[in-house]
Amino acid sequence: MKTPNQTFRHFDRLQGRTTQFVRQNLPVLLMTGLSLFFLKCDGASPDPKTVLVPLLVAADPNTSANLGGSQTGSGTETPIAAGETPEGPPLLNEVTYITNPANPADDPYSTKGLLQFQKTSVSFKKPVPTNTELTMYFGKNNMVLNADGTVTNALQSVKRTAGNFSGYTYLCDSDRKYKVFVVAKNEFGIASKELRIGHARKCAEAIKSPGTYENCSDHCLETTKSGDKIEITAKYILPTDGKIFHLDLSAISPKSLPESIAPSVDLDIAIPLAGQHTVKTSFSFQEKEFLCAEVQSLVMLNEPFRFTLLKGYVAIPNE
Repeated sequence: MKTPNQTFRHFDRLQGRTTQFVRQNLPVLLMTGLSLFFLKCDGASPDPKTVLVPLLVAADPNTSANLGGSQTGSGTETPIAAGETPEGPPLLNEVTYITNPANPADDPYSTKGLLQFQKTSVSFKKPVPTNTELTMYFGKNNMVLNADGTVTNALQSVKRTAGNFSGYTYLCDSDRKYKVFVVAKNEFGIASKELRIGHARKCAEAIKSPGTYENCSDHCLETTKSGDKIEITAKYILPTDGKIFHLDLSAISPKSLPESIAPSVDLDIAIPLAGQHTVKTSFSFQEKEFLCAEVQSLVMLNEPFRFTLLKGYVAIPNE
C-alpha cells in the first residue's frame, strides 16, 4: 500500500508531465479547442479524425507544420507528367523575321541580303512534343506545298525539331521575291505557314501604288494599281510651243544587268504645243520575281532646249 508521501510524489510527477505536455502542445490544444467551439456553434458533432489530426502532427517534434505546402518548391509549380502533352496537330503562330545586308565577305558586289529567323520567330499556339519536326523551305514563285507537307521546287531547306530550333539565316539575292514555307509535323497532323518576302536594297525606297515621283507641274512619274497590273505614266508640262519633242518611258529590273519589266514606250512630236504630254506602260506584277522596277523617263526638246532624265523605283507587290 502506497504511503501518503509516495502518493504526493506520484501526483507531483503527473502534474509536471501534464504541465510539460501543455507547454509543448499549447498551439495545437488551442487549435483543437477552437475547432470544437466552432463545431458546437454550428451544431455539428466533431469527427474524431478532425480532432486527432492536429494532435498527431504536433506529437512528433520532427514533423513539419506547413500543411499543404511543397517541400521541393513554392507549391505553385504544376509540372507536366509523361503523357500530359496535348495530343493534337501543331498550331503555328505567325512566323516573324528580319532582314539585313549580307556580310561584306559574302557580298563583294553589294547584291546579297539576309533573311534572318530568330529563335522566337517560330512558335506554337499550344505546347507540342519536342520531337515535332520543323522544316523551312526557301524558293521562288514556282515553289509548291503539297498536301502531305512535302515541297517541290525548293531552292534550299533546313530541318530541325521544336525542341532544338535556334533560328536560321538564309543568304539571298537582294531585290528579289522569295517564298518561304514553314512546315510543322508530328504524329497527330501537319501545320504550315507561307511567307512572301525579300531583302530590299535598291528597292528599299521604291514608291508604292498609287504614288507620285517628282513634280507633276514639270516632269514626273505616276503609278497606280488595277487588279494584278501596275500602270506607270510619265508626264511632262511643256510651258510654250516648241520644236522636236521626245518623251519616253521604260521599266526594267533593278539588277546590275537589267531586263525588261514593262514594254518601253515613246512619244515624238515635231512641233509640240504647250501643255501636258504623257506616255503610259503597264505590267502584271504576278509574273515578276523582283521587289521593284527601275523606271526611267527621258525628255528631249530642241526649242526651248531641255534634256532631262528622270529615274526612280516603283514597288512590285509581293502577293
